[in-house]
Amino acid sequence: MIFPLDFIRGSESDYITANDEAAIQQQFSQSQVISIPDAGHWVHAAAPEEFLHVVNAFLDN
Repeated sequence: MIFPLDFIRGSESDYITANDEAAIQQQFSQSQVISIPDAGHWVHAAAPEEFLHVVNAFLDN
């Protein structure tokens, strides 16, 4: 069974690169990488409202 999966990153972080996105898509075909603007690696601390919005939207599906 394949489950959906979201990777959440801050747009100011280089933790997940464009090359990583290709590898992620290869390994997790039901995934997407979501970038939250003006946040770094600790996206949940830098942009808590936006982070919770993304998480809650995922859980609602």
